[in-house]
Amino acid sequence: MDGWTEVTRIPVTSRSSRSGETGQLTSLLFDHTCNLLWCADSGGYASSFTSMSPDNTGFGIQPPVSLYSYTRFRASPRGDPILQQLNHKKGIFALSKNSITFNTRRGINEACLTQSQLKSDHDKQAFSGLTCLTSAYSTSTDIIVGGTHSLFKIDMNKPSAIQYFSHDKELRFINHSSKLLALGNNSGSVDLFDPNSNEVIKSFSGHSGLLSDLDVKGNYVATCGLSSRPRRYGASGSANYVVDPLVNIYDLRMMRVVSPIPFPAGAKFAKFYPKIPNIVVIASSAGQIQFVDMYDQSQVHLYQADLTSPSPANSVSGMNSSYLSNLDVSDNGEFLAFTDGHNTLSLWGINSNGPGNFVSYPISLDLPEVTSQPSSVNAVGLDEPYPLNSVGLPYYKEYLASYIPAERIFTKETSKTPVKIDQELLELSERNPGKFLPYDPRKYGPRNVVTDDEGDHLKAPTKDKFNNTKQNLVPKFISERSATASPISFNRETETGSPNPGSTASFHEGHRNNDKNAQTTKISAFHDENDSETIFQYKASYTNQVPSCYSRLEIQYSKFGVDDFDFEYYNRSGGSFCGLENHLDNSYANSLIQIYRFSPIFYSVVTGSLLEEWLPNSSEVIIDQHNPQGSSVLNELGYLFDMMHKAGGKNVSINNFSQILSESPVAKAHGLIIKDEGVSLNAFQLQTLIITFNKFLVESVINDYAKQFNLFLQDMTSMHYELNIYTTNGEFIEMQQGSQATLDLMTPPASTLNRTGGGIGQNTYVPPQAVLTKRNYTLLTYLEYSLNQNKILPASNTNPFPLEIRQTLTKLGPVLSINIPFTAQEYELLRHYKKWLVPEFYATMGNNKKVSFKPVVTQLHQQADKYELLGYSCQINHDATSAPGKHNMVSFIKIRSPASGKDQWFLFNDFLVMTVPEDEVFNLSYSWKKPVVLVYHNAENPHNQNFSYFEIEFFRSIERLNDSILYRDHFACGVREGIKREYELLTRREAPQIGSLIAIDAEFVSLKPEVAEARLTTKKRIIRPSVLSLARISALRGEGEKYGVPFIDDYIVHTKPIFDNLTEFSGIEEGDLDPHTSTKTLVTLQTAYRKLWLLLNLGCTFVGHGLKSDFRCINLQVPKSQIRDTAELYYLPDIKRKLSLKFLAYMVLNESVQKANHDSIEDARTALLLYKKYLELESADEFEISLRRVYNKGYNLRFKVPEQEEY
Repeated sequence: MDGWTEVTRIPVTSRSSRSGETGQLTSLLFDHTCNLLWCADSGGYASSFTSMSPDNTGFGIQPPVSLYSYTRFRASPRGDPILQQLNHKKGIFALSKNSITFNTRRGINEACLTQSQLKSDHDKQAFSGLTCLTSAYSTSTDIIVGGTHSLFKIDMNKPSAIQYFSHDKELRFINHSSKLLALGNNSGSVDLFDPNSNEVIKSFSGHSGLLSDLDVKGNYVATCGLSSRPRRYGASGSANYVVDPLVNIYDLRMMRVVSPIPFPAGAKFAKFYPKIPNIVVIASSAGQIQFVDMYDQSQVHLYQADLTSPSPANSVSGMNSSYLSNLDVSDNGEFLAFTDGHNTLSLWGINSNGPGNFVSYPISLDLPEVTSQPSSVNAVGLDEPYPLNSVGLPYYKEYLASYIPAERIFTKETSKTPVKIDQELLELSERNPGKFLPYDPRKYGPRNVVTDDEGDHLKAPTKDKFNNTKQNLVPKFISERSATASPISFNRETETGSPNPGSTASFHEGHRNNDKNAQTTKISAFHDENDSETIFQYKASYTNQVPSCYSRLEIQYSKFGVDDFDFEYYNRSGGSFCGLENHLDNSYANSLIQIYRFSPIFYSVVTGSLLEEWLPNSSEVIIDQHNPQGSSVLNELGYLFDMMHKAGGKNVSINNFSQILSESPVAKAHGLIIKDEGVSLNAFQLQTLIITFNKFLVESVINDYAKQFNLFLQDMTSMHYELNIYTTNGEFIEMQQGSQATLDLMTPPASTLNRTGGGIGQNTYVPPQAVLTKRNYTLLTYLEYSLNQNKILPASNTNPFPLEIRQTLTKLGPVLSINIPFTAQEYELLRHYKKWLVPEFYATMGNNKKVSFKPVVTQLHQQADKYELLGYSCQINHDATSAPGKHNMVSFIKIRSPASGKDQWFLFNDFLVMTVPEDEVFNLSYSWKKPVVLVYHNAENPHNQNFSYFEIEFFRSIERLNDSILYRDHFACGVREGIKREYELLTRREAPQIGSLIAIDAEFVSLKPEVAEARLTTKKRIIRPSVLSLARISALRGEGEKYGVPFIDDYIVHTKPIFDNLTEFSGIEEGDLDPHTSTKTLVTLQTAYRKLWLLLNLGCTFVGHGLKSDFRCINLQVPKSQIRDTAELYYLPDIKRKLSLKFLAYMVLNESVQKANHDSIEDARTALLLYKKYLELESADEFEISLRRVYNKGYNLRFKVPEQEEY
């Protein structure tokens, strides 16, 4: 340790503290990644200095090491003293007494968490006296913070979720070893704390007074501090402290104190030397510095720091002595820095001929084009008054950037373009030429008020069709969380919940036969005023603004695919309800699917159809009827509903349902196939599409049920009516009966509503002010008119005289589905009615057997059915109604908790799920919010009380369950000649039990290529990933006498062109999936899916490698308790690299697999053997050691099987 000399010394300007006192330097830290030296002061400012020289001589001469100012910024939001700074690979943390900030190395503030941002009193108290922090030893995304009141951990991705530890002592220092935290208490003691067990495992008395420093290196802890002297005048005297002449050393392996290091000068700082851990750097406040070997304490190297500074001019005193205030050692051990009471920063070095780096491999810094000269003792401080005109301008030959010609100066009158006139106003002006149209403040907001987005129309147009989705509000990719520029997403702390402060919703869902075992999920529900800046904003600043939660969302893709997108961020249901992905064909149906999924009778009928088997597989169905899936809308909707329940809060894909919809000739005839995500549809076209799809969906369920099971379900949704035909003289002719599955709502004509001034006449504009003064109408008025009509048919060739037809409603089903095909004028009228949308009503039966609608029941004995609003599908207009691609659909759904009997409204916007207040649901005064489909249900009908969920025990007890497909072949287009079976069917004696191990593997082919965007300035951006389709599925027995023998090996029939067979990865050759040429065991998609669906609901446990991606492509939602994924079992999170099946087989099983193309049977068997090996190593407590050995060797092999070992 010989050769330490002073390299440079510079003054550091410090801001005055909030109290007005002269600021002092409070923190000093060497950067771990860059050539930067950080310091902070009592005024809340942080400064950084670099050793990089701005000049380069070009002759290979190394310039002397100096410190150049790099950045200076305010790091404390309130100007409080900075108590500690902490390194991070993307920036620097700064801790003050009640705040934590994170800044980039260039000084840009990325995140700030203060006491005032916290909601609970417990959190505020914890942030009232912060003293220290450190990074967590196990992950780079957590920081551990200590203070005078508590010890807690903050997740950088979710800072609002504070995890508290059981430690109530006042802390002064925190540091960490490989598994333990070293806590330095204000009392002078040291605690070794295990965060996993949340307890102190060892305490050392240490010092009887205070701690002045604590450092950890490897398995050793070094501390120095003060001891208290006995009070000289009894108990009433003040305590006196003296600096301890010893540095205590603690051994973490032996959990004991080792020989302390004597330091007669009194130790104030103790640091382990980075290069040689047994060397301890000890310093006193007087500037004495020693390098001591703790194994051989006779080896001491002594130095004395010069803490004097020149006297001010005209001072009669000589040199002013000071004290050592901060000390730190660089990571590479070549530099030592300290500050004194004069705010002088001194840098010492041991290698005078070195490059001047503070770290061994520094990352390059972004330097300005013009750098400042090194600071000197006589330099002018940044905060000192200095005349600006004393700094001259350089000579220049070109115009400066500040020179702007007069003709290029923009005034406020010429710098704005006119706001686009609303399309509805233009249409009204055409219908009312020459008339003035009154300004509607409810729609366009108050006059002459400048809004924040008034200049949005000035922005340059982009090619992104989703430029109105506020994508600046979306989170980063999951893979980037630990490497983002802002590791703490503090804005999430106010993004947790529902609009009712402090309220919670308890959701208790279970099927009607298993209510006792149903689980209860607590949903945290609260919003903050800061939610106005997030994607969860539901309140508009003014009437014409569309809140962020209704935005048209877009899934972003990284190089890791869709699995890297943070769907969890958008789901605020507490893991209870799933969202639906919107990057697929026909995703416009998401809003209606969500509504019907929460109708108990609709859900139970649809999913109950799956208990019976309907698996058409003839050539006529597959080829002639263009149904290669061998399924129906009823079946796929049932599978989808079951997966939506099993998914909980995870996202679900409607891919299988979309495929059967795209193949339906009825859907094609009605234009229900949308493959561009609706970007070509205007508002009217989207409204018509949703209404048509609603009719198609309900009628398809009824028709498919009748076709498959010879049962009719008209009574589920149908409205029954009578048609009485009379002559115009009142003579009765005949009576006819009919029914309809859905109702198209009609606006009463002017003759009905204009009696109170509320109707719409043809080509008539109704001023909003006039409407507001008239009687208020509700949905019930529209229902009465739509379901009970009188019409006159004029005389014709078939009718020699006019006829009067009177329609009367006679019966309502348990579900009432109402379509709203309104025009813009009708919506405008509806918008001015107060409480037009009613939450409930009563359907009463009169003596004339006519059904009428009442808001309340006045007679107790009157026969009445109570109908409640289950939910409605709503169109959101982000632009003029004629603009294509500027509209989307959302749904509002009321969900009841059987446990508490309380209802709560949820908004479903594709994969965004959140609670909304009831008054927001029924507020239809916004011009951009238009209900399209309403669904009411009979709340008193016993079938509308409980859901019949397929829980494992309940599912296995169903007597009418048909599971015969597990025990027989069911080939597409009949038995194929020359077929080669590589499996042996299950027998009833081998019937799957709960927990039966099933090893599976799936192969896929690509139907559509990846769509990507390449730019010169950025990397490739994935717009849509490749569309994959299931091609082969294999399942093996995981136990029993026939262990490892396949019982499923199905190839999925495909009749449409395949873009890429992916033969190298799937093993699928050309023609293997073609029903005309294949010699494989071809089955329909529903046949293969039903087998897996049965195994899932029977409680089997699936073993495989990479099952998450396989189940996603198959559209199967499997609980974690039923998955044994070797890709996850053989994975170390701290290394962040998953191992391939081929490499694991080579390293763990010493086997060579996948020599040629992939084979799903071989892959499933290999995964099964890996799982058995995992159980063997885990039982012997050797798994972690073996896995780390695999990773260590994998680095040497680059995680590839050597070529000579492959064959």
